Amino acid sequence: MLKWMRSSLPARAGLAVLLIAVLALASALSAGVIAWLSQDDAAAINTAGSLRMATYQLSWKLQANEPREQIDALVNKFEQRLGSSNLHKVLESDPRAPLQSAYQQLQSNWHNNLRPALASDDRRQFLDQADAFVEQLNHFVLLLQQKSERKQNWQQNIQSASLFITVLILLIGMYELQTDVITPLQYLTSAAERFRDGDHSARVEFQSEDELGQMAESFNAMADAIEESHRTLESRVEQKTASLNQTNAALQLLFFSSRQLASQLTSAGQLDLLIDNFQALIPGLRLTLCLHGSPHKPAEQLIALHGSESREICSRNNCGTCERQLKPNLQIYPVSNQGNNLGELSANFIDGHHPQSSENELIQALADLIGTALSLERQREQDHRLLLFDERTIIARELHDSLAQALSYMKLQVSRLQTLMRRGESAEQLFAVSEEIREGLNNAYRQLRELLTTFRLQIQGNGLDQALDDTVREFAERGAFEVLLQVEPLAFTLNASEQIHLLQIAREALSNCARHAHAKHVKVHLSQQGEYIELLINDDGCGISAPHNPRQHHGMTIMQERTRSLHGQLDVSHNTPHGTRIHLRFQPGFLGRNAEDSPP
Repeated sequence: MLKWMRSSLPARAGLAVLLIAVLALASALSAGVIAWLSQDDAAAINTAGSLRMATYQLSWKLQANEPREQIDALVNKFEQRLGSSNLHKVLESDPRAPLQSAYQQLQSNWHNNLRPALASDDRRQFLDQADAFVEQLNHFVLLLQQKSERKQNWQQNIQSASLFITVLILLIGMYELQTDVITPLQYLTSAAERFRDGDHSARVEFQSEDELGQMAESFNAMADAIEESHRTLESRVEQKTASLNQTNAALQLLFFSSRQLASQLTSAGQLDLLIDNFQALIPGLRLTLCLHGSPHKPAEQLIALHGSESREICSRNNCGTCERQLKPNLQIYPVSNQGNNLGELSANFIDGHHPQSSENELIQALADLIGTALSLERQREQDHRLLLFDERTIIARELHDSLAQALSYMKLQVSRLQTLMRRGESAEQLFAVSEEIREGLNNAYRQLRELLTTFRLQIQGNGLDQALDDTVREFAERGAFEVLLQVEPLAFTLNASEQIHLLQIAREALSNCARHAHAKHVKVHLSQQGEYIELLINDDGCGISAPHNPRQHHGMTIMQERTRSLHGQLDVSHNTPHGTRIHLRFQPGFLGRNAEDSPP
């Protein structure tokens, strides 16, 4: 047991804490027991003191010749106090002779002398015996106080002994703490600081069977291991530093190459240069890039890039036939992007060793970069083709919706004119048809000019606000009317397609105001209402006639087409008190419209 205590610091500390806790508990229990035993003593002392005061009251009442009823009441209270339970509890708990004898003398004196004097109304006898009775009461109270003081002395003695033993345990604990904890820790701290400062020979000259002794042994063992490893650490650090520098240079090359390939067209010359620069960073590395062409339709002959040294044509669908694919310890890295296999990048070292893990990661990163660059190049070509297709679709649609319809109408009018000429109709009727043809030609020419304006229309850097302002100024000067433009700030930016559609609808509406409405004032208001964009155009012109003439209101058809492209609603109605009201409302794509934007 003692050996185990000496070999364990927690055991010794726990024992000390346990002893102190036991002493504290014993002191607290003793104090509680003594306080419980003393609670009747205070009540007895108070009762005995009240008997003394009652005796004095009886003496005063007799001297003052108070009524008999008051004296009898005091006598009854006196006898109740003299025989109270408080006194009997104290006497029962301490049956020693002095206290019992004093109480018996009090009872005897009261019943034999004082009580009969009161009963016989002998005031002189009562007053003569009262002083002696009070002395007996004082003696009885003194005995009660001595009894209570003895209990308090016992409590003080117990607490003093507990305090002494506690202080003794603390002193012993402090000594043990100094010798077995603080001093060993100082040795450990000193040795650790010396070791930190570069003194690898620092050791802890301390031996013990406890935990600190084990820690000292572990520290010495650790110091031996560190000192042993430090002898070869510098060379390893140099090797790691060189490897990190190599990796950092390779990553920088990949970073700058990725920026260059992302911003420029990818070519075989760029890939050759990238392979040359990468091989220069890792000594002894040789790379071969074999490209398959389209992932959906592999090429009949594959091209292999070995850097700027040479290019090689390999057999159909087989990169393994290339010259350098037969080298020993060849590692193959797939060149792919988004699941599409675009080729493979093979790597080998001149000395024949296998690539390390860091070199494998760098080469794979190079392969991924090449795959991304090739995919971006193909995506650029696809986007370019789509742009050309969209542009042609735009031109075809605009020509079909405007100029083609006008030409079709004139074709019908020419056929009508020919029919009238064959019938020999009057010159007035022939002249009316020719006027309609002339008007159609003018309309077609106007539409052609508007189409040219539409194809040349752009949203400059100042955005839609400036484009609307320029449009308003243009048509205000053309139509000789006043235009009030009010554009409320939007919480987001419309995409290019939405801006073009919105601007073209505004231009067509202002064009109708200039050509047909004969308006003096026009108000254009663009605002955001919740998740919707609203364009409101009001004029005070002549309004829209009913039924509409398709030739005169061809612009309305164009506005409706553009509204459908915006997936919105266009309402054309009479303005109050006169004029036309055009209301466009649509939800922009930024707020989650599912349908894709149509080209302008």
